[in-house]
Amino acid sequence: MGPRSSLGDSPRHSESTLVAAIVGIDGCGKSSTFRGAAARLAQSVPIAGLGETVLGGSPSEQLGERTDIPLSRSARVVGAAAKGLRRPGLYKDLKILEFLERNHIRSYLLTHDAPDALLTDGDPLVNMSAWAASRYASEELADDDRLFDATQYLAGMRRVPARDVRHYARRAWPLVVLNRLHLTRFAIPDVVFLLEIAPAKALARIRARGRELQAHENEAFLTELAVGYERVCALLEARLHIPVIRIRVDDLSLDEVTQRVAAELLAIHRQRRIARAPGPASPDTIEVVATTISGSFEDQRKVERIEPEFCATTQRPVRLHQTHTHAEARAVAHDLVLGGGRIIVSAGGAGTFNAVLEGCHIDGAVPPDLRLAFLRKGSADLIGKALHVPDDLSAAAAAIAEAIDADRCVEADVLSVEATEPDATVQRMHMVGFGGLGVFGDVPRFTETRAVKYYKGLLGTLLGDLGPFYVGLVLAALWWWVRRLFARIPPLRLTLDGDPLPVRQWVAVIVLNGDLGKDFPLGRRLDLGSGTFRVVALPYRGVRAMVRQLAACRSAAVLEDPEAVGAIVREISTLIADPVTAGPAAMVNVDGLRLVSAGTVRVTVSGRVRLLAARAEDDRRPVSSDESSLWTPSSIS
Repeated sequence: MGPRSSLGDSPRHSESTLVAAIVGIDGCGKSSTFRGAAARLAQSVPIAGLGETVLGGSPSEQLGERTDIPLSRSARVVGAAAKGLRRPGLYKDLKILEFLERNHIRSYLLTHDAPDALLTDGDPLVNMSAWAASRYASEELADDDRLFDATQYLAGMRRVPARDVRHYARRAWPLVVLNRLHLTRFAIPDVVFLLEIAPAKALARIRARGRELQAHENEAFLTELAVGYERVCALLEARLHIPVIRIRVDDLSLDEVTQRVAAELLAIHRQRRIARAPGPASPDTIEVVATTISGSFEDQRKVERIEPEFCATTQRPVRLHQTHTHAEARAVAHDLVLGGGRIIVSAGGAGTFNAVLEGCHIDGAVPPDLRLAFLRKGSADLIGKALHVPDDLSAAAAAIAEAIDADRCVEADVLSVEATEPDATVQRMHMVGFGGLGVFGDVPRFTETRAVKYYKGLLGTLLGDLGPFYVGLVLAALWWWVRRLFARIPPLRLTLDGDPLPVRQWVAVIVLNGDLGKDFPLGRRLDLGSGTFRVVALPYRGVRAMVRQLAACRSAAVLEDPEAVGAIVREISTLIADPVTAGPAAMVNVDGLRLVSAGTVRVTVSGRVRLLAARAEDDRRPVSSDESSLWTPSSIS
């Protein structure tokens, strides 16, 4: 079973990425060690490094700075501003902001890159806890139990008790806001390297740099801070079983320290790979791949109940694999299918489902004997609704188990989406559902980042399943219009089954490969296994027309009279979108997942997958793979 991140459990990082933090007091050499160890690691495995800059490298690519990572520049600016401050309170607030942005950068790297190792210069959780114990709340956190409580609150492992909210709000209001509103969890690293050094020697090293000392850089405080780091690391080690590797660096050269850090990490990486290798998979086992943060807060609480609910409804073996990111869900699904698993249940939203679908591809195709189910635990769940899977977890587990026993499936086309990235490489992803370019391409920009997952939980709770999507659609439309004002929207040449359309700026190019039900009626009367997909293309005709076009898509009026809003609606098997002028990279939406394209985008039907279908509530007849009753007009209101 994968790591857990719900309140009450340790929020660990992606299972597929080893996250290591190098910590210690100023002057211990952690920044230099970070850069040196990252360079050594990149010679053996794909890595990312997060310090004042974001680094990336692999055996085939020399370590270098990543300039494509959101927030990396602003985090560096905030950190630089904090260094010159003399006021402790303002320094503290800016450092918290810097750590928040670093935490989001780290989540982005784990979600989008999933490197073998992520090495960090310092760690938001360890640093904040150590500083709190040493300076900002030294008397209050003198007791280890109180210090561990504060660390758990920062990590999101526990909520600040209601009786203590006023107390913490007076002393550390950002902690209360972040914790009680579920805004951010400062995830615990998989391993910590604590560089130990005598404070006097550390101060001598700082002075040797020839720059002005910061307010806290004095021997007395460095001594207190060293104690704070040791206390925090000892608590992580004793109570959460996080490996802490202590290296005494007073008399070691930088090369010796970096060599040891890199060697230790490579050894741990090899052990993890061996431990993660899945045991023999049985085609009869129900393998559930669940993302821990999907959907409303109620949906997020479903994870712990999934395995017991399935076990209560079936005699088949059940295994739950908890993942924190789409990249991890894809990797876990791929390992399971490669090992012989043939009953895969995706527990999450559309992004999780398509990440799992991607992982189910072996040598470019889904095994024909594989069965894929959609357990609804996301913010839209359109495929799950179309398959008549109930929202209630108990009923959903029973319905999926029944569908497995009856082998009740619907065949769905798999769409292949290819995009030319800024470095001219072509990336391919697969999907079932909907996606697109333009406004629809930018929707995941506002709905799928790690930080946004938390407000999606709030929107899903307040506005229902589709609340996050429509909020994201409005924001994406505003973002598209602003970019157009600044000439950042290049015209596109669309080619539909070999038929080129006039070159235009397109507000949205929407792609659907089947009927997704009444909540998203643009796919009405299109069978998921038709061998074609529907394209709805909306050319830009002004702001008012843009609003009417999007409203017509919401009501599906565009299908009845596309000319009324200037739209083009066709069912095709190949779509090619070519920018005719050089411009900034564009976002491609692959039903909750994202591709970045600076060139041609191509969509084709690439294969099929068998989806497990529950019985419709108003139709108790079994639904076989050669029936289309799930997607006939009678099933659409």
